[in-house]
Amino acid sequence: MNSPTDEQAALIRITLESKAMSYLDRYDQESLLNLHKAKMHLEMAIGLLNQ
Repeated sequence: MNSPTDEQAALIRITLESKAMSYLDRYDQESLLNLHKAKMHLEMAIGLLNQ
């Protein structure tokens, strides 16, 4: 699980600021945000298991 690329981080930042991209790019934007949220939840779960 690596950190997002600069482009992915920018997409995540735009999405978290509630700014929507053009209609054609919106699917990729939402998919990337969902993957980022899943990664964060997995990291939290692993952290809890390691305690």
